[in-house]
Amino acid sequence: MPSRNHLVLSAAVLLAVLAAAAEAVRSPSCCVPGQAIPLRPLRGCRWYVASRTCGGVVPRLPAEAMKAMCCRQLEAVPAECWCKALRVMMEGTSPSAGLRGQVCWHAQAEFAPAVVTEAECGLTAIHGRPFCDALSAES
Repeated sequence: MPSRNHLVLSAAVLLAVLAAAAEAVRSPSCCVPGQAIPLRPLRGCRWYVASRTCGGVVPRLPAEAMKAMCCRQLEAVPAECWCKALRVMMEGTSPSAGLRGQVCWHAQAEFAPAVVTEAECGLTAIHGRPFCDALSAES
């Protein structure tokens, strides 16, 4: 019959293994489209970001409704993947032809990281700051 100390040690080891496995599942390495991030993420955010940055974009919904939809979609993604999901969203948005299209796309790419801020969705990214770094810097 195993001793009480042996059982306690075995239980502690098992808990450590389970905790490590749970952390691996939640790690940013899972932040890939089709896993923690939908294949075509944050469609509501795409319209919201365009309406906030590009004059002449005709919104499908009032700005507050688009913002609420964007925030709900972002909250559905694990917190450690928010910034990467925004980057994937922008990578899936091709710049329109012409100078105005290029300028508009760059304005969207600059604004997109701010979606997590207090003024927008009021989220705190996993790194503890209330914003995403530049999308090109996110892993």
